[in-house]
Amino acid sequence: MTDGTMLDQKNLEAAAGIAGTMTGDVLKMSVPRSDVKVTVDGFEIVPFMGLTTWAAFRKGTEQTTVMGDIVLMEDEVGVAVSAAIEGGFYVTALHNHFIRAQPEVLFMHIEATADEATLGQGVRKILDAVETVRQARPVNPAIKEVPNQLDTRQLEDIIGAPGELKDGVFKFTLGRPEVPVRCSRCGGLEINSVMGYNTWAAFQGTEERAAVCGDFAMLELEVAPIIRELRAGGIEVVAVHNHMFFEEPRIIFLHYWGIGKATDLATILGRALATQKQVQSDDACCSP
Repeated sequence: MTDGTMLDQKNLEAAAGIAGTMTGDVLKMSVPRSDVKVTVDGFEIVPFMGLTTWAAFRKGTEQTTVMGDIVLMEDEVGVAVSAAIEGGFYVTALHNHFIRAQPEVLFMHIEATADEATLGQGVRKILDAVETVRQARPVNPAIKEVPNQLDTRQLEDIIGAPGELKDGVFKFTLGRPEVPVRCSRCGGLEINSVMGYNTWAAFQGTEERAAVCGDFAMLELEVAPIIRELRAGGIEVVAVHNHMFFEEPRIIFLHYWGIGKATDLATILGRALATQKQVQSDDACCSP
């Protein structure tokens, strides 16, 4: 279901200088950070493992809203924040997704509602600011693909959902259509999975030694039970924070990192997902 008329894809792409992909009525632009090499505990984090800058646009009844996530090295943070504010964007979060990352990497979430040209140009300003820093101080680029020896079918059976294999990384993306979220200052626009309201998990490595990272999208009452399940299985909780402003109901995001047997990691995540469903059934505060 759409909230308004369709976007002018060509106008937005021209303003931002980036080609995008339409999924339903949402236009998503993605910029993999393949220009930087990042490692965590000996695992190289390629863009599909969680190092991709993106911006997603959806048109409401009057104006268009953008939400996005900008991947930043430490020396890029200042210029990116300034460019976002100068472009009329909210900086809704600035945080880590990993611990022990070499080099340190941060993630800046953005949000704005305006006309399409303003939003596209604003995204371009942020990307140009980041690119200027990297051109002045280039670093080693990421490898294009990591080795993969995972039994992806078994992981799908454990998680109970299909995954996507790309560049050696196997990723699950799980929306939450049972808990609709709307932006109160965006004309009540619904924020869907393509705009970043989702839970995801990305695996790489071998059956015996795999790494998993990802993000849980949670209602407030779900936070503690999910943390309990992850920690009971030895998965590290590395960040808990918001991504959005003005959303109803409030959504909290939790980032995690784990190393172990691939099936063990998937089983722990499966338990956390089951716990989340149990909390929903026990509490009806957000039922229509």
